[in-house]
Amino acid sequence: MGKKIVAIILILAGAGAIGFGVFSYFQGKKPNAGLRIESTPTSLVYVDNVQLGQSPLEKIFKSGEVTVKLIPTSTSLALTSYQTKVRLTSNTYTVVKRDFGDSDLASSGEVVNLEPQSGKIASLAVVTSSPDSASVTLDGQPQGFSPLLIPSVPAGDHQIGISAPGFSPRTVFAKAVLGYKLNVNAKLATLPAPSPSPTPTATASATLDKPYVEIKDTPTGFLRVRQTASTGAKEVGRVDPGEKYPLLDKASGWYLIKIDLDATSSGWISAQYADIFK
Repeated sequence: MGKKIVAIILILAGAGAIGFGVFSYFQGKKPNAGLRIESTPTSLVYVDNVQLGQSPLEKIFKSGEVTVKLIPTSTSLALTSYQTKVRLTSNTYTVVKRDFGDSDLASSGEVVNLEPQSGKIASLAVVTSSPDSASVTLDGQPQGFSPLLIPSVPAGDHQIGISAPGFSPRTVFAKAVLGYKLNVNAKLATLPAPSPSPTPTATASATLDKPYVEIKDTPTGFLRVRQTASTGAKEVGRVDPGEKYPLLDKASGWYLIKIDLDATSSGWISAQYADIFK
């Protein structure tokens, strides 16, 4: 039996978050380079024009460059597919995460992997494809603008923040590993243009029957109403703190409210910014 080799892999730990684990295999066993795909919503996954299934998906390949294409399975939303080339490295996993929007500009995501390097240090490289110069923080401390290389970072868990004016910020939680460079190639989604979003009509609280929700204060001063329960869904309107709306349904982290808009009579809001009254 061949010499046992321990390899570092990347696994998705939740929405927008990257975590780490370890796996082992035996030398000579090929393929030995992993690929992990996550997307919101679910998508069909193609690697080198071969359909492998739906996200989330995890496969082992031979090391080298491959073309990854993701096609959203949603039929209710007009979402833009995604294609990119990634280099798979022996003994590691490459993670591709995509949050689909109705255009490439409205979509976001990242490709994260570990690249072996000489010496017993850990380093971090952050590149952004859109915009080409974004502010980068490490554990809340400003580091500069992308593309950015931090030659030495402490091994262990870190929070990488990426932001730019006019774009939705993105946060990646990752672990730096001695002997590896952590590569983060991110894309930010553009913020929707301010109004002319239709102004919803708040329901008078004096005549509102339970259950209903009351909008809490938000960092932006308003709360987006979306077509479906997803941050990648189309924005159909906005509501303001203090307003109250009938509650129609609930999903994980989301409330469906009754709302008077030109195009719809209901929409989804983040439960994080609303109090529910039953």
